[in-house]
Amino acid sequence: MAFPLLLAAHGVPAWLLKTGFGHSEMYWYRVVERLGRSSLVGATVRDPSRLPEHLAADEHHVDWAGGKGYVATTVGGGCVLGVALASAADDAHLREAYGVFAAEARGVDPEYAPATVNVDGWASTRNAFLAWFPAIAIVLCFLHGFLKVRDRCRKARDLHRRIWDVYRAPSAEEFRRLMGEFQDWCGAQTWTAPVREMLGKLWNKRDAYATAYDHPGCHRTSNAVDRPMNRLCRLMYAGRGLHGHQGSSELRLRGWALLQNFRPYAPRGRKVRKFQSPAHRLNDKRYHEDWFLNLTASTSLLGLGNPKPAIR
Repeated sequence: MAFPLLLAAHGVPAWLLKTGFGHSEMYWYRVVERLGRSSLVGATVRDPSRLPEHLAADEHHVDWAGGKGYVATTVGGGCVLGVALASAADDAHLREAYGVFAAEARGVDPEYAPATVNVDGWASTRNAFLAWFPAIAIVLCFLHGFLKVRDRCRKARDLHRRIWDVYRAPSAEEFRRLMGEFQDWCGAQTWTAPVREMLGKLWNKRDAYATAYDHPGCHRTSNAVDRPMNRLCRLMYAGRGLHGHQGSSELRLRGWALLQNFRPYAPRGRKVRKFQSPAHRLNDKRYHEDWFLNLTASTSLLGLGNPKPAIR
């Protein structure tokens, strides 16, 4: 079972698992679904003190049973801690979707209150987190602001470099100063109307971007959530989207997320990695050297039991 699930974690489809290991395609779908019944947060985070202070969140748009679906994804500490399928990306649906993560996190620590969450400019995502964590600070993703400029002038290398020079400012004061100088420089250049519009939005949000400096260690860009969502995008493309009911589709997504948290890192030459997997890195300990035994031990009580002492 360990090797087929390792292949599934890397996007190998069910029909190929059937060819190599027998059973039926639905058998392998249901193996992943059974994993999804466990609490993502409870199975991944075994020590309440390890719940991440800083989060990143976004929605992945998927084809779902001939319509549109939105996979509300929450990442923290390098692990996927929240995955929920919503039929719309408005306030009500996203509040319910991100509420699954909030409930599971408070199942581990009833007092859990993350300090920040990195989001793009979608208001419903921001409102959802504020509804569940009123004291949370919203950190606007700088990468999204840059990409909107870059997509309208891909060959303007000097412009791209100057934007990231502003991003690398060591303090909020320096960030605002460099953004002002950048605005003056842009005013002396000739840009098309779409580029000018996106540049205006970039420097008009300088205060929102500067919020990150008040929270050292927070995610200033959405890279933390983009990486697992890139893998999810490839998985959805290979399977041509989601085809089941909301319950079964969400269970498969949650099972996939657990596999992402516990699957071993790829080897890097002869250098021995300090950590085996994202979950090992987050907890700084594991139950067993074998990744699959570590996964099964973590999900043995659906992630709802009291944390047990790790073997090593």
